[in-house]
Amino acid sequence: MVKLALLVGFLAVVILPAMTILGEEKAGDKEKVAFVGATKCKMCHNKKSSGQYFDDWSKSKHAEAFSLLKGDERTNPVCLKCHTTGFGEPGGFEKFVEGDEASLKMANVQCEMCHGPGEKHIKSKKDNVVKHEWGPEEKTCLRCHVNDGNPNWKDDRYTTKDGKKVGFDFEQAVKIIAHKVKKEGEEK
Repeated sequence: MVKLALLVGFLAVVILPAMTILGEEKAGDKEKVAFVGATKCKMCHNKKSSGQYFDDWSKSKHAEAFSLLKGDERTNPVCLKCHTTGFGEPGGFEKFVEGDEASLKMANVQCEMCHGPGEKHIKSKKDNVVKHEWGPEEKTCLRCHVNDGNPNWKDDRYTTKDGKKVGFDFEQAVKIIAHKVKKEGEEK
């Protein structure tokens, strides 16, 4: 019995912490790609020949997400993770400073919240474009579009094909924000 207690104690004090530290190093080995902001995306993704995605985004509700926050919400991490871009990540939103326009560079739900951090993408060459870190998938949207105490949440915002009222329906929502690639000579 004493040997068993010593073995359990040894595992708890030496082995488990070592495994945790090694596991953290492994998880930390993955390089974090920085967020760059929609103004960087605009350089290539706002051309009449291929689609004016930046202009489309700037007219969307995502482009106004930060303005929905009032008072203490503008400094509340729970709110900032969904109303800013890359909050807490390299290059992402850091903090709001009243009267400081630079602090708003990463405010709102910008391109990278749907497509992933753009650091590698914007550095790639036209003939060898590095793909986005992720794409607009339902799981991407569900990081924010859930009823987790959001005062603006509406359980009946969407009506599904079968007539059910739901707060979020990816199939409908993605159509609202989808970028249509414009073909040569085609009007928007």
